[in-house]
Amino acid sequence: MKHRSASVRYMTMSGQMKNYKNYIESLDNMKEPVVPKAKLDMRGAIRYAQEKGVSVEMLTKEEKERFIQYL
Repeated sequence: MKHRSASVRYMTMSGQMKNYKNYIESLDNMKEPVVPKAKLDMRGAIRYAQEKGVSVEMLTKEEKERFIQYL
């Protein structure tokens, strides 16, 4: 049994382990996402959607943009 544990300890790096190592390194080099600063008038969007008889999700992109104020 001692022989097996020694061989496990000195294993060479498999392709999967190399890919994992590259993946971890790529995470270190990755930039933080840029989130725009904005105010959302959700109450206004809900009220508008109710007046149209639809849910907020069903509003068009242009209609939703009316309720977003970028800072």
